[in-house]
Formats: sequence, structure tokens, C-alpha cells
Amino acid sequence: MRLSGSVWGRLAVIALIIGLSVLFFAIGAAYTDFFYLALILAAFWYRERAVYAGILLAMLYAGLAYPPGPGTLARAGFFIALTYLLGHLFNAAGKQPETRHLRISEPAPAACDPDTRRLIAHLSSRDPETRYRAAACLGDAREPAAVGPLVALLDDPESGVRWKAAEALGKLGSPAVGPLTECLKNRNVDVRWMAAVALGGIADPAAVPALLETLNDEDDYVRSRAALALAAIGKPAEEALIASLSTGNERVRAGAALALGRMGGAGAVAALIDSLRDPDEAVRQRAVTALWDIGEAAIPSLVEALRTDEQVIRQGVTAALGQIGKPAVLPLIAALRIDEDPRVRAGAALALGRIGDPGSVDALIEALDDEQEEVRLAAREALRVSHKT
Repeated sequence: MRLSGSVWGRLAVIALIIGLSVLFFAIGAAYTDFFYLALILAAFWYRERAVYAGILLAMLYAGLAYPPGPGTLARAGFFIALTYLLGHLFNAAGKQPETRHLRISEPAPAACDPDTRRLIAHLSSRDPETRYRAAACLGDAREPAAVGPLVALLDDPESGVRWKAAEALGKLGSPAVGPLTECLKNRNVDVRWMAAVALGGIADPAAVPALLETLNDEDDYVRSRAALALAAIGKPAEEALIASLSTGNERVRAGAALALGRMGGAGAVAALIDSLRDPDEAVRQRAVTALWDIGEAAIPSLVEALRTDEQVIRQGVTAALGQIGKPAVLPLIAALRIDEDPRVRAGAALALGRIGDPGSVDALIEALDDEQEEVRLAAREALRVSHKT
């Protein structure tokens, strides 16, 4: 973490005082009073964290008087206790009154300052509510100059402030895309997924390449937010997502399936059905869930896909139809009764068994007399499964 100039200055002052203390000791002068000055300043500037300075000075004091006697050790312990007490007192005196937690959905509770430069300065306030309000106002003002400071807030210690910064960046549009795509490579996982959320709010096609790379992020939540951002971008991302279903690694393929499931459309359905033959079981399951997300619009293509001889495809299709549930019941009953392809009739029976809707029982009983043994076996299995559910 980079230290600001003011922090370096404070450290230099404390180091100077300690150095003078050691120098006075070397020439035989009293020096412990200077230690107290260093401890007071450390407690004032660093609050309870100043106890580390107290420990350091205690060790230095004991080392200078080596071998330390009981009096030396007692004073060294006093240094530590005094620093902790002073830090606690300074911390209590400097605390702001407790404020309620602010959520991203809340509007800024006060009128916005028309001076955007002042608002940008408020993003550095020690008060989280001030930072939150300033981020909200800058987002509403669509102020491009606020992009950099708002991006920095994605690493804010307060979750409400991080959310509001992400929301504000989403409102700033194209000027924020470049910095946000850089944030997708940040070492902080929270910064990465917040950047993906903001990019989804902007929905600029320029972010597609970076978001596609993020589908391979080591963190599952970051990958899912990147997939949802690509889904929000929509059609401009579709071709690349479909290509990723066959060219990416397991993480990328699963993320592409999630995104296509949220996007929907004929192209997405066809690609997801094809990915039901993926060699990775987790990707196949993600494709089934994605087809479930698309729902009723995917049913005709899923029923048609039952014509394949590939067992793995048919298993995935029946699983997807089973998850879609009630909207698929009538189309499946129609397929079971009238489709000429026994593979379709058998697949429809198995899917109806998964759904377990009472309205499908009569059609399944009729299918027990189907001319094809494959269909009769599927209907018997479906009735057994639906009876259990």
C-alpha cells in the first residue's frame, strides 16, 4: 500500500525524536522524556495502532540499558500501557456519532452541492456518510472528472460506500469503461466484482473483451458478476459468448452459459443445447440451468433436440425441461401423443416424469401401450418417478 506524504512526514517526526533520544543517551543525558513525546504523537496520529510504537520503544529502551534491571523493565512496560491508553482515549475523542447503514437503493438524503469539485473533495472525507452522499451526487451529475476518485472508492472500507460508488460509475457511462476494465485485474476481489457490476450497469460493448477474460477469474463470484455484465450488454456480446462455449476452458464455458441463459434468444438456446455434450459435467449442468433460465421460450427447441441419437444431449434436454416445469407440460404431452419420432416421445415421457404434474398421468398411461418399447419403458419410468414426487 502506498503511503501518503503526510504519513511519511509523521513517521519522520517520530523517528527524529527517537533518534535524538538515543543520541542524548549516548552522551549521558536523560532521554526518556523524549520517548514520551514520541509516544504521545504516535497515539494522536495512529490511535490504538500506536501500541506497536510503544512496544518498539520499550524494546529499544530495554536494549539501551542492557542488561535491563527490574526498574528498566517496569518503565518499558509502562511505555506500552501508556501508548495503548492514550491511543484509546484519542480514538474515543475523535469518533463521529454513529450513523445508520446506507444502502445503495437509498437516494442522497440532502440536496447536492452544485460544485462538483467540492463533491469530489468530499469523496476523501473521513465520514462514510459524506463519502456516500458525494458519490450519489456525482453519479446523478454524470460528472466525468469524478471517474478516478469514484473508482478509488471501490476499495472503501464501508460496503455502502462501495455500492454507491459502483452505482455512480454505472451512471457515468463510457468515460468510466476504461478505468473499470483495469479494475477487473485488481488484486482485491471486492474491487473486481464491483467493477464488473458497474460495467454491467453501463452495458458498453467496449467492455466485452475484458469481461470475457474475467470469466476465467479465480473467484467464482467475480466470474458470475462478469457473466451477468455480459448478459446486460446483450447482442454485442452474443457471438463472442457462443464462441467461448467451445473454445474457452471450463470456467469460461460455464460463465458463457450463465450469460447466454440470462440473454435468451434463438442463438443462445441452440448454443446451450449443443453445450449439453460438453466433456465437463459442471459445464453441462450450467447449460441445463441456463436453459431453465430462458424458460418457456426454449421449450420448442428443447423438444426438437430430443430427436438426437446422442444420449448425453437427450439427458440434458429432459433435465432442462424438467426444471422448466409446468410451462412445459402441455407441449410435452402433445409431443408424447403425436410426434412420429419415438426418441421424442420417450424423451417427453421422461421429462414429464421429472416434472411430476398430475395432469400428465393420463398421457403417460396411454404411452404404456406405445408401439415402441423405448417409449413404453420411458412412460413406465416416468410414472414411477412422478408417483414418488
